[in-house]
Amino acid sequence: MPHAAGGFSAWLRAMRGSLAGGEGMQVACGTCVGCCTSSYVIKVRPHETDALRHIPAEHLAPGEADGTRYLAANLKGHCPMFSGSSAQDAGCSIYAHRPATCRTYDCRIFTAAGMEAGEGKTMINERIASWRFDYEDEQARREHQAVSAAAKFLRQHVVRFPNGHVPSRASDIAVLAVKAYTVFMDHSPDDAAAAGAIVAACREFDATARRA
Repeated sequence: MPHAAGGFSAWLRAMRGSLAGGEGMQVACGTCVGCCTSSYVIKVRPHETDALRHIPAEHLAPGEADGTRYLAANLKGHCPMFSGSSAQDAGCSIYAHRPATCRTYDCRIFTAAGMEAGEGKTMINERIASWRFDYEDEQARREHQAVSAAAKFLRQHVVRFPNGHVPSRASDIAVLAVKAYTVFMDHSPDDAAAAGAIVAACREFDATARRA
């Protein structure tokens, strides 16, 4: 069953804004709880004091040197903050206090990037395949093509990047594609130039986000 994803340009602007630290994404999830039940490990950063106050300590594992901690799925593959025994009452028990990782998660990013979320994520992949973007104009179509081209390049040209360093997680690749889509907007650069341009575009995006 198709699901309306909204206008692509509007979605892209909102997604980039969210990744830069703005408001979380508004997703018409309906009864889909794929992101809560697909064995994701969720980062909870030390500055997210509200989320940390609402997550029992026993569910948080030590993470990185900066104090980031991890909220890992249980044996069912469910987030321990997920509750409900049926589609009608299922949901996040701390929704208003959920971590930033959850607020910015939007499975339409995979549709935009032309890829699935990964193995074992059947519910999410079904929703990804069902999303249908509208195109406000020809620019919107070109933007979608550019995001998909960036994601494809990242997957197929790992050796072109410094030390062959490209994230292996589908979600990380899709995020990089959204950050660096402009590299593929007006033309398809040669492989060596594209890799350097993607790195530069992502660094510029992150630097701008920090200054905001």
